[in-house]
Amino acid sequence: MSVTATVAKKIDAVLFDLDGVIIDSNKAIISAWLTTAEEYGYSFTQAEVDRYIIGASHLFTLDNLFPDRSDSEKKVIHSKVDQREEEAIYRTIDGVEKFIYRLRNFDVKVGLVTSSWPEKIKNVMEQHNLNFDCIVCRNDVQRGKPDPQPYQLAMEKLAIAPENCLVFEDSDNGIYSAVAAGANCIAVKNDHFSHIPYIEDFNQLCIDDSEFSYQLANANKGIAIRPL
Repeated sequence: MSVTATVAKKIDAVLFDLDGVIIDSNKAIISAWLTTAEEYGYSFTQAEVDRYIIGASHLFTLDNLFPDRSDSEKKVIHSKVDQREEEAIYRTIDGVEKFIYRLRNFDVKVGLVTSSWPEKIKNVMEQHNLNFDCIVCRNDVQRGKPDPQPYQLAMEKLAIAPENCLVFEDSDNGIYSAVAAGANCIAVKNDHFSHIPYIEDFNQLCIDDSEFSYQLANANKGIAIRPL
């Protein structure tokens, strides 16, 4: 799917989710939750995984999938899941490192907005030598995705208006969060939303001086989506 627009949208900041957008981590996340859940006698359907685990805050997941457990038990469950995720090795989504590197040649801010936590983020950043102008993680907000608060906070930190932000998200919860915050959004490996453009990976994107749909700040170049 490609974006069609007569006037390109001006973009001053590009914000990325982490899991499923920068790193291919969905399998590790799902495994961490399901393995831990089995220890407590739970099993979940694929629909429950999609709705309550992928792209969601840990509080959202715990409240919906472990509603009968006490707060102290939820804390232990969460700790076990975190430990399993922190020990994982992650590969990046195809083309994303090159795309971020290219963005650094222009006057746009690059931010990370994730439901992950500092220890995991640090591990990923060191694994792949990444850095961002702004990082918002689960520790920074009271209400995680699908609530808009994480993206609203990132925009506030970067002093960027929502209409001038472009967000890359993979999960339904993350897309809900970005759209509710007023940002432009491109979905990664998610074609559930007919009104939102999507890409299979970042090799489908190009930055050039013609036929772009998102104009990079103070530049005559922009972001375009190549058709599959």
